[in-house]
Amino acid sequence: MNVNEYGVPFVFSTGYDMSADTAIRINFTKPDGTVLSVADPLVTVPTIDLQTTDGLFLAHQYVSYTFQNGDVDQVGIWSARVYYTDLTRGLISDAAEFEVFP
Repeated sequence: MNVNEYGVPFVFSTGYDMSADTAIRINFTKPDGTVLSVADPLVTVPTIDLQTTDGLFLAHQYVSYTFQNGDVDQVGIWSARVYYTDLTRGLISDAAEFEVFP
């Protein structure tokens, strides 16, 4: 991914059943430490399996977000973490890193 791109999907497998989604968000930590937080309805928990180059992402166990214009504004290493809650439990995922190029 390159700085200033948008319309690019970000897919993150948590391996956690999020079918009872009541609140979900992704926090993207930028190289300078600032945080881009995105939530429902822009973040979705798809209901179909997805085959990726990283393997099979099972329905209800991954999130999807499409970067918007202005989101990707810094070059460097970014990290992402999913936050999920339902009526009885919550999840804070491990962080995943990706690089944004000039």
